Amino acid sequence: MTYCNTVKSSVHYYNEHADTFIYTTQQVDMSNLYQQLTPLLPVGASILDAGCGSGRDALNFQNMGFDVEAFDASKAMSEAASQLIGQNVHCCTFMEFNSQRSFDAIWACASLLHVPHKKLPETFEHLAQFLSNEGKFTVSFKYGDSERQEGERHFTDMNEVRFEQVIRDAGCLSVGKTWLTSDNRPQNETKWFNSILYK
Repeated sequence: MTYCNTVKSSVHYYNEHADTFIYTTQQVDMSNLYQQLTPLLPVGASILDAGCGSGRDALNFQNMGFDVEAFDASKAMSEAASQLIGQNVHCCTFMEFNSQRSFDAIWACASLLHVPHKKLPETFEHLAQFLSNEGKFTVSFKYGDSERQEGERHFTDMNEVRFEQVIRDAGCLSVGKTWLTSDNRPQNETKWFNSILYK
């Protein structure tokens, strides 16, 4: 499957299953991940939620007093997120996103995992240009070393070795820390690979 078709297929899935996805993820408590990033940021910092899904995290960051901008490639998800957070959420892919501003942090929670492995370095490079100097970039992937298609969705799993190579290839970020977490959804045994990167 070509890169363009891979993106379209994953986006189509979320357009068709937006209601179900929102229902199963909206109330998930992600505070354990927020607490890794937010102490590193100044009061009122700007955060770009990249691949924001339902807008759950964007809303929580808003409620913490942060200045949030968000985007998602799915029209259905971006519209739902816009309603939730009370502001426009851009509908675009990672590579389509553009802005005249820079952000203190980029938050990409379980979103970049839909990018094919070979396209991740250029995707990181593109997004990193919107980070301020010494900005923080938080990411999470399913833990593993495979790349696969599950129905319409493409998944790129990540571990320490694969991730360090991706970031070296991107050439514009440094790995601050990595850690593993269990899934915050009940009865879900997925392990997650998380990292905070620095510009």
